[in-house]
Amino acid sequence: MIGCGVARLRPPVDNDDDLDPCTDQPETDRELLELALRGDEAAFARLVERHQDKIFRLVRGILGDWHRSEDVCQEVFTALYRRLGAFRHEARLSTWLYRVAVNGALKARKRWRRSEAVSLDAVFEVAGPPAAAGGGDPAFEGEEVLERLLAPLPEKLRVAVVLREKGGLSYEEIARVLGCTRGAVEQRLHRAMVLLRGVWKESPDRWL
Repeated sequence: MIGCGVARLRPPVDNDDDLDPCTDQPETDRELLELALRGDEAAFARLVERHQDKIFRLVRGILGDWHRSEDVCQEVFTALYRRLGAFRHEARLSTWLYRVAVNGALKARKRWRRSEAVSLDAVFEVAGPPAAAGGGDPAFEGEEVLERLLAPLPEKLRVAVVLREKGGLSYEEIARVLGCTRGAVEQRLHRAMVLLRGVWKESPDRWL
């Protein structure tokens, strides 16, 4: 019903004030949601296109697996489609999507762990996309390095780092997504950086 179109990542569209390439008129998320609620499938497709890349990178940062991340991304936008009439604009759409994406990724990770016996070596392996995707792009390869570094972190720390580094969220935005205080976010990020520096120093050649 809804295709996330994330097999090949495109440059993300960052905010609610981007211009529609056909009309040159600003379309906010709220305007597109209202159009989608009235049955405008093109408006919903523009919402998906606007947010899909950041949602995919966020989920992949948590799961470390390309194909499972595609599935969760699909679930996020399916949930949005089903809840169009219930969305009250009390929070930004992006914040709601991040929250759903984080919860979906964590649930998928638990299902994954229950269904597979993962060895210590496998924890450090990141399942990548098909060979054609990524294509040696330095930015893409940098994301893979980050994912391998984040893999052994405790779940709460990893999610906070992914929201900050892949989602580009402020401390306040991360706190809203995770339902915690800004101070808790700062503590998680600080602890994560301490652990990551230790992991890097132990075997720096492993990540290059």
